[in-house]
Amino acid sequence: MKKGEREQEEYFQSIARYFFKLRGAPFFLSSKELDLVTRWEEMEIPLRVVLEGIERAFESFKSRPSKRAKIQTLAFCELQVLRAFEQHRERRVGRIRKRLDREEKREQARREVQKFLKTLAPGIDYLREAYSRAREMLSQRQVDEEELERAEAEIEALLWEHSSEEERSRVKRELRQEFEFKNEDEFLRIFRIKLVKLLRDRYKIPYISLYYY
Repeated sequence: MKKGEREQEEYFQSIARYFFKLRGAPFFLSSKELDLVTRWEEMEIPLRVVLEGIERAFESFKSRPSKRAKIQTLAFCELQVLRAFEQHRERRVGRIRKRLDREEKREQARREVQKFLKTLAPGIDYLREAYSRAREMLSQRQVDEEELERAEAEIEALLWEHSSEEERSRVKRELRQEFEFKNEDEFLRIFRIKLVKLLRDRYKIPYISLYYY
C-alpha cells in the first residue's frame, strides 16, 4: 500500500473509531457519512481538527437541557468540525494563540459581545436583548456556563425564527444538491444547523459560550 493510501486509510479509520467510541453502536459509517469524510479530506482538514470538532459536537449535545436520544450520524458533527477548521486556519494565518484560561476566555467573549452590540446591523436587531443579557453574564467574575449554553441556544432559535424565505430557500437548495437524506427529520436537523451557520457568518455573530474561545 502506498504512503498516500495508508494515510487516507488512517484518516478514515481514525475518524470512524473516534466517532464510534463516543456514539456507541452501530459500528459502521453509511455511504453518506463516508462521502462527508471524503469531503473533509479534500478540504485538507487535519485529522486532529476533525476529531476536535467531533468531540465538541458531543460535548455540546450533552450540555443541552432538552437533549433527547443520542447522536445518530456523523453529519451531526459537521458544523463543529467546520468551526474547528475555521479556528485552525485563523491560528495559522495569524499569531499562535496560547490556550486561554477560564478568566481570559470570559473576557475575550465579553469583548466580542460588546463589539457586536456596538455594530449591530439593523437586520438582526432582534438579537440585541439576548446579547445585552449575555454581556451582563460575561461581566460577572463567576460565570454560569450552563446559563451561557442556554443563552446560546436561545440565540440560535432567534436566528432560525427570523430567517428570511430567501435564506431558507438558498440553504435548502444547497443541501439537496450536496446530500441525500434518509428522512425528513434528518434533513430538517441539518437544515437548521446550516441556516444558523449561514447567518452567523453573514453578520459576524459571535458565540457566547466559553467553549469557543
